[in-house]
Amino acid sequence: METYSNLEKLSNDLKNLFQNQNEEENYFDFEIICEQNQTSFKTHKSILSSRSQYFKSLFKSKMKEYQENKMILQDVSSSILSSILNYFYSGKIEINLENAIEILFFSSKYLIDELTEIVSNFIKNNFQIETIVDILKLSDSMNFNILLDSSYKFILENFDKFIKTSFFLELEENHLNSILLNDEILINEFELFESIIKWGKHKSNINQEKKNQKLKKEEKDKLKNQISNIIQKIRFIDFSKTNLKIF
Repeated sequence: METYSNLEKLSNDLKNLFQNQNEEENYFDFEIICEQNQTSFKTHKSILSSRSQYFKSLFKSKMKEYQENKMILQDVSSSILSSILNYFYSGKIEINLENAIEILFFSSKYLIDELTEIVSNFIKNNFQIETIVDILKLSDSMNFNILLDSSYKFILENFDKFIKTSFFLELEENHLNSILLNDEILINEFELFESIIKWGKHKSNINQEKKNQKLKKEEKDKLKNQISNIIQKIRFIDFSKTNLKIF
């Protein structure tokens, strides 16, 4: 017995099935609407449920969406939704630096495990200083521990450049603490201290103050406490390993 396969033709046939939205004989039985611009996509429950655990559970539960044969998505653009639905049918998707994070967010939320792994690997192979903080925050909030660890590693490897950018100021306090406590951090102590001060000011919205307007006492106290908390974390760094000496 010999087994023959033509996966390329199968992929193209299913892709054409999805893209022929106006043909009734394709037996579409479920509609997904992108709220941003009210773009509508006709789909098949069988395809959705086989490609996503989220949709499989949704249809099994017989919830409102199942009864009405449609759902409205508020957290995705029509272009990303179209790409992902095309992926459901064809197994192919174009991932680039502009759409990777949005695809990752969607695939994780809607339990598309295979696509989540694919886009995570793409992101790890294409880290950039301009986007690393967004990736760090997303991977933390979505519990992508492997991607989270890779994000920290990239920041540490490029810390001398990263700390000089405005993106450093966008770090959350817990992320900054994790970076400062890492044994691999290498940076001039004065530059580090100055950057932490800038970070504290940024987080206290000092840059939003009008010209010549002085901080109110409570704002000064908040800033002082914020910076103090960060500086205290540095005390736990093993300076013998990091070559860091601040105090």
